[in-house]
Amino acid sequence: MQFTQKLRRGFATLLLSAGLAYPACAAICPKGKSGCPSPGRCFLFTDADGNSLCDYTSGSGTSSTGAPGQSQQFVTQPATTSTTAPAPSPDTVSTAVQNSGSTGLFDSISTLHFMLGAILFALLSTLLFFCIRRGIAGIRIEKTMPAFALSALIALGISLMAACVLTGSETSGMVFALIYVAAGTLLTAYLWYAGVITRRIILALAAESTLAGFVFLAPVMPLEFIGIVNSITAASLVTPAIIILCAIIAITFIIGRTFCGHLCPVGSLQELAYEVPVKKIDIRRTTVLEMIRLGVFIATIIAAVYLVDLMAYTGLFELFSLSLSVILIVAAGLVLLSIFLYRPVCRILCPFGVLFSLLGGVSLFRLRRSESCISCKKCEKACPVHAAGADDPKRECYLCGRCTDNCPTGSALSYRR
Repeated sequence: MQFTQKLRRGFATLLLSAGLAYPACAAICPKGKSGCPSPGRCFLFTDADGNSLCDYTSGSGTSSTGAPGQSQQFVTQPATTSTTAPAPSPDTVSTAVQNSGSTGLFDSISTLHFMLGAILFALLSTLLFFCIRRGIAGIRIEKTMPAFALSALIALGISLMAACVLTGSETSGMVFALIYVAAGTLLTAYLWYAGVITRRIILALAAESTLAGFVFLAPVMPLEFIGIVNSITAASLVTPAIIILCAIIAITFIIGRTFCGHLCPVGSLQELAYEVPVKKIDIRRTTVLEMIRLGVFIATIIAAVYLVDLMAYTGLFELFSLSLSVILIVAAGLVLLSIFLYRPVCRILCPFGVLFSLLGGVSLFRLRRSESCISCKKCEKACPVHAAGADDPKRECYLCGRCTDNCPTGSALSYRR
C-alpha cells in the first residue's frame, strides 16, 4: 500500500471511529440489527484476528442479530483481495471489503462530494454571516467573530447534510456526523462564552441537529453505552471509537453540557417537542428522576455484561432511521412524553446522562450569577429542571437559554469560568 493510502487510512481510523454515529456499520452488534454494508472497514471496532468479522466480542464469532440480546453465529471467510465477492448478507460477511488497496470509509465519499460540500459551506456561511450581521430572520449579532462562528455552525450542518445526501451512502453519515458534532460542540461553547446565545438561536440549532439526526441516521445517545461497558469488561477490545467517545464526555468537565444541549439529535428533538404550547408536567424534586436514571444506568451496565443492550428497546434507532417496527411505538411515546415533561430521555433513560451530569455540575465553564443579579427569581421560574437557583446544583443544566432570556438585567447570568 502506498504511503498516501496508509496515511488516509490511518487518518480515517482515528477520525471516523468516534462511535458517535454508526447506524450502518455498527448496527449489527450494539443495536441488534444485521446487514452491515461495510464489514471489516467501519473502524468502529477492531478486527484483531484479521478475518472478515469485526471483533465486537473478542474471541468470539458471534454478534447480535434480530431482537436485542439474541446472538447468531456469523460465517467467516478468509481475507482475500478479490473484488467479485457476493454482497454481504446478515449471516455472511463479504470478502470484497478486505481488498488490500482499500482506503476505508473514504471509499464511499468521492472528492467531488467533498468539493461540493466545501463550496456549499463557503457560500452558505458567507450569506448567513451577512444576514446575521444585518439582523435578517430575527437573529442579529454585531460582533464579527461570534457572527462568523454562528454562520459557520449553521452552514456546516446544512452543507454536511447536503453532502451526505449526495453520496447516497449510509457509511458516509459517520464522517459527516462526527465533523458536525465535534465542531458544533466547540462552536456552541464559544458562542455561549461570547454572550450571544439567545433562545431563538438555540431553537434554530435544535432544528438543525434534529434534522441532522435523521439525515446522518445518528441517534448518538444513549445507544452507544454498551460499547464502553464491554470494553471495560474486556468483552470488546478498546478501540479509537471508545477513546474518542470518552474524550467527548471528558470535555464536558471544561465546557459543560453543550453537546447535550445543542448537538445531540435525541436531546434536540425533545427540546423542540417541549415547545408545544400545552400544560407541562413540573417535577420539582428532580433528584427523583436522577435516581431513576441511576437505576437505569446500573441495569444497563449489568445487561451489557451479558451483551444485552437495554437502550435498543427505546426505539431511538428505529425512529431516526424511519424503520417501521413495533419498537418504534416506544420512541413515539417518548417523543409524546417530551411534549409535557422536559427531556424525559435525557433525565430518566440516558445512561450517559449520569456521566454528563456529574461532569457538567462541576464544569469550569458554566452559567454563573454576577453581582448585577437583583434576585427577581425570573430565571428560576423559567428553568424547566430547577437548576437556575443560586444554590441549585447545575448537574441538569442543558443550557436551554430560558434563564438568560428571562433575566431583566441581561447580564446577571453569564457563561464564564
